[in-house]
Amino acid sequence: MRVIDSIGDYTGAPSVVALGMFDGVHIGHQRLIRTAVEVARGTGCQCVVSTFDRHPLAVICPERAPRQLCTLEQNLHKMERLGADWALVQHFDSAFGDMDAEAYLRMLVKGMNARYLVVGENYTFGRGGRGTPGLLRTLEHAIGYETVVVPPVMDGKRVTSSTYIRELLEAGEAEHARRLLDIAPDARK
Repeated sequence: MRVIDSIGDYTGAPSVVALGMFDGVHIGHQRLIRTAVEVARGTGCQCVVSTFDRHPLAVICPERAPRQLCTLEQNLHKMERLGADWALVQHFDSAFGDMDAEAYLRMLVKGMNARYLVVGENYTFGRGGRGTPGLLRTLEHAIGYETVVVPPVMDGKRVTSSTYIRELLEAGEAEHARRLLDIAPDARK
């Protein structure tokens, strides 16, 4: 897997881009990345996982920034094991956080030659979190890509999320949290 830190470093091959923070690459993230890999393989595209070098809250609201579940290196290793061809690790700063969702989307799709964007149901991006799966679907034809929205992976009655895993760790349920962070044989279950 090739790791880049700028959209301008991408080769230009048609791509399927999985978008998210991917903190910990838990089983929900794994389903999303595996979906992107499958779409890429089925369409002759490259699979790119797009993430950030820090949690956005570390810049937007530092006092609310969560503790990292895994290091960036650990997350990149998991992405590679899941079959990603590329990882785009963008620097998140206040200017990036203030970017209009549509402007970012146009820049990303053009720069990554994106044919498909793969996101989770609760994914948000852009200034004020205005970018949502709904916005992605609205702009598909105008910008020229398709949206794939991946449903959440449940752990019992709870959605598997980085927040949920942090709650498990705080409650002393490290083994449970570890199971959700391990590479699952098939994260579609």
